[in-house]
Amino acid sequence: MDSNAWPERIGIVLRLLDPAVGPRQVLDRLWLEAARWGTVTGIWFHARQGHLVPSGTSMVGQSITDADELAAAAGPATAPLVGAMMPVMARQIRDGNVPVATVMVSFTDDGGHAAFLVDALARWCMDRLRMQLEVSELAEENQALRGSLTPQVREHEIRTVSGVMQALISSAVRAASSTATVLIQGETGTGKELLARLVHTHSHRSGQPMVSVNVAALTPSLLESELFGHAKGAFTGADQVRKGLFEVADGGTLFLDEIGEMGPETQVRLLRVLQERCITRVGDHQPIPVDVRIIAATHRDLAKAVETGRFREDLYYRLNVVNLSVPPLRRRPEDIPILVSHFLEKYNRQNYKRVEVVPRNVLEMLCAYPWPGNIRELENCVQKAVVLAPGTTFPEDLVPVPIRSYAADHNPPEPFQAALPPADPEQALREAVSLWADTSGGDIGRLVEAVERHALAWAVNHEGGVKLRAARLLGINRVTLDRKLEHYGLEVRRGTGVVAARPVGDVA
Repeated sequence: MDSNAWPERIGIVLRLLDPAVGPRQVLDRLWLEAARWGTVTGIWFHARQGHLVPSGTSMVGQSITDADELAAAAGPATAPLVGAMMPVMARQIRDGNVPVATVMVSFTDDGGHAAFLVDALARWCMDRLRMQLEVSELAEENQALRGSLTPQVREHEIRTVSGVMQALISSAVRAASSTATVLIQGETGTGKELLARLVHTHSHRSGQPMVSVNVAALTPSLLESELFGHAKGAFTGADQVRKGLFEVADGGTLFLDEIGEMGPETQVRLLRVLQERCITRVGDHQPIPVDVRIIAATHRDLAKAVETGRFREDLYYRLNVVNLSVPPLRRRPEDIPILVSHFLEKYNRQNYKRVEVVPRNVLEMLCAYPWPGNIRELENCVQKAVVLAPGTTFPEDLVPVPIRSYAADHNPPEPFQAALPPADPEQALREAVSLWADTSGGDIGRLVEAVERHALAWAVNHEGGVKLRAARLLGINRVTLDRKLEHYGLEVRRGTGVVAARPVGDVA
């Protein structure tokens, strides 16, 4: 091989040695390159069991005679083997003092190319070993972290920046550690089941199942059979014993959604379970003890249902030990941007799309709308936009007609009106600079810093505190963004944006 081409061949070999690829594939790749040299006749590699994965022997090219015996003579330094029937360069690869693999390369020249391959494979071997250890450590760390999740970490399954919701989450977490029955009230689509799952997750029952049933979806007779199970022959078609959901959820949590739709007979049976902690299957008389925590939810005002006689008063008080009231979305419009961002990510991932830009006028329409269907309606709106959007922008014509009609009939709130930009951005900039100069002087250095500071805050807030996307929006890299945020004292929280800042002019 031409010596002038050797540096290029070295680069090719080093690029082929990917530690993520196993020995067999690496040798196959190397041989496609080394066979062209005319100086290397074969490569032999053995990984000892318990170290590299996969273990075993791999070989390409011409077989090396008595390879196993020769490998036993290999030392920790790359060197030719004495007594071999053909010229062989070999090395025993060690992790500290522990042998992990052996590599041998047969050759026909002075051995320089073979020695290079041996050393390159030794380096690849150690890189792969380190990668395996890192993957193993990360897996162990991940498992440990999953087991030690605190309420503050796990509560973020509910996307919110609302003070009302944060207070509700805190109450739910405190209630979770008790054994009390929980009643969750709120309009349809507000996320009552998600809150119920949060209570279950933070309770001592989190290792046991949480079983859910929608009371309104079942007829009274079918609901009783579903909850309490039935004995063989209890009714036509009951040809075997069937466990009810109380037994399935034993040791865990039973979530009764739309409890306000439960019929009077089933209410009586549920009351007995709460009082006696045992159930009786339909068509049977044998009591079965159960250990189940009840979490109930309803969109109805159960207190009024008690007054009208639709719901038993004694059952109401049994259920309403801890009451959690979920506010409708119209009472927490500050959550709408973060929910829109969350649903965009969710449905982009499901539909292999990249709808990432929400124009200001679209976001203002979404924030102003009262959302009678709450979060479920908002999710439906965003899902439709992701599926039908032709590009990366959430187009206004994909906003549902009722939302656009509402926006047309109602003037935007005052903060939005004040924030609407003029038609000409250059004119807006000139007016802002003139105003700033008139009030603060003409120091161009301070002006540039003030503009940069506000641009950074705008980008971070626009991207919901996701720094990588904010950096891309600004046309800078993530490291530069972090440095500038620190310089200007801008503290960022993911999911929110800038949450703290030094006063303007107080730059580090």
